[in-house]
Amino acid sequence: MSLRRLGLLLVVPTVVGLSLSACGTEDDAAPGPSGGSGVTAGAGGTGGDVANGGANGGTGAVGGLDAEGGTAGEPGPGGAGGDSAGGAAGDGPSPSAGAGNIAGEGGEGGVGSVAPVNSCRLLLANFDTDPGGAMGRYVNPSSGPVKDSVVSWTDAEGVDALGAGKLLATFRVAGEQAQLSLYFNHATWVCQTKLHAKVKLIAATDLTHINGVSLTINSGTGSYSAHFTSTTSWAMDTWYSIELPFLTASYQSPANTLPVFTDVTSIGIQALARTTGTIPVDTTMYVDDVWVE
Repeated sequence: MSLRRLGLLLVVPTVVGLSLSACGTEDDAAPGPSGGSGVTAGAGGTGGDVANGGANGGTGAVGGLDAEGGTAGEPGPGGAGGDSAGGAAGDGPSPSAGAGNIAGEGGEGGVGSVAPVNSCRLLLANFDTDPGGAMGRYVNPSSGPVKDSVVSWTDAEGVDALGAGKLLATFRVAGEQAQLSLYFNHATWVCQTKLHAKVKLIAATDLTHINGVSLTINSGTGSYSAHFTSTTSWAMDTWYSIELPFLTASYQSPANTLPVFTDVTSIGIQALARTTGTIPVDTTMYVDDVWVE
């Protein structure tokens, strides 16, 4: 070993490595372990002697630029290049910090935020199986052609899976109403913002005889709320969403009161024939995915 290289090894001090915590959203570069110390840290050595077939390059020919660590070493003319990114700066002031020789590792990225989950969604009926006696009908008037309306379950229709409630409304007279009802045994609902359902209508020719569809709820001892949805723009044989927002329902009885959510007895999906214009005809209404939020 040459006297020049021995001298360089004697003046390079040992620096204790730093521990990094992985935190935040940016990568933090850890300092290398062997920067120079003192006011005038030594410069990096030159590359190996080509004439003697030097196999190893110098450990970095350029000193550190400032207190944040030295620059990368340059390759020696004989063998392999110098070390990569500089390590920690020496104790002395800039610009005479020693050259580092090991690159620090990047810190881990921070954890992104997670979108909140809507925990209040209570499924009331998806009709995957026949609700049986929990499903019924209501008609108005109670006499006339509409009294022959029939409620049943079908496995030939459905929104995401087969299974739906079916109402065949035997409309013949203007203003008739027919409803598919779902009954509850004095149920308590913890979700109390809005009632939802999916509905589609089919008739012989078009839907011009239908005024709209109402979603209703009965609770307590005579509390009733309903919200009307016009079907003027509806296409036949197409699923649509209808809603009953409890705070802004189209109709409430007693007036300006909410349903009794600790005593829900039934909900209804009601088709209403127009009171004037096109003469009503038989209409099939399918219902699926009834839920409350």
